[in-house]
Amino acid sequence: MTQSIYGDLYQFSEMSGRMNMPVHQYLLATEPAIMFSTGTSSQAEWILPQIETILGGRPLKYLFISHMESDECGGYRIFQKKYPKIVIITSPFSARELTGFGYKGRIIVGNEGKPLIDGQLSLSFFDYPSEVHLQNGILVMDRGSGVFYSSDLFARDTSDGRVKDGRWTDVLQNIDTVLIPDEKKRLSLMKDLEHADPRFVASGHGVCVRCSSETYR
Repeated sequence: MTQSIYGDLYQFSEMSGRMNMPVHQYLLATEPAIMFSTGTSSQAEWILPQIETILGGRPLKYLFISHMESDECGGYRIFQKKYPKIVIITSPFSARELTGFGYKGRIIVGNEGKPLIDGQLSLSFFDYPSEVHLQNGILVMDRGSGVFYSSDLFARDTSDGRVKDGRWTDVLQNIDTVLIPDEKKRLSLMKDLEHADPRFVASGHGVCVRCSSETYR
């Protein structure tokens, strides 16, 4: 069974030859439980039995999709088949795309400045210019656990190890013009994230960051 990487957060990883980097998905096994990214359809097939074991028969209520790429949402239909009542949380753009692909399950649009609170979950959303033509996807932080799912935002650290220690202020400096070429949007996102102060950054690719207590206000 996949081991916890931080508290109730479980990481599922696969090396992608296509992208030449690790691809991570995460289960936050709170009550209710939420999955950050499905992985590709093939990844979803081997992840789901592990999720079932970790949750001990509890349902997976939420599936968070940051943006429309195969490693983020390629397995969404497989997840819905296993959990027919699952609720997808995504951006306005991705919500339109999913319905265009024929998805008929429940979708919640995550809006910046409008948290989603349910049981142990307290989710805050951040606009993320990751979609085609730099339209906004979304990033998410669970205030209860302090986990920030960064998707592809800090995606390129493939050094040895699963977790490194760091400061949130330093992590933010890695948002460069390669990741977000629109300077205005890049600076706006950095400003929005400045006060997020996560305790743990769950990266979509590469090494995660355990943030030092010095970053907290």
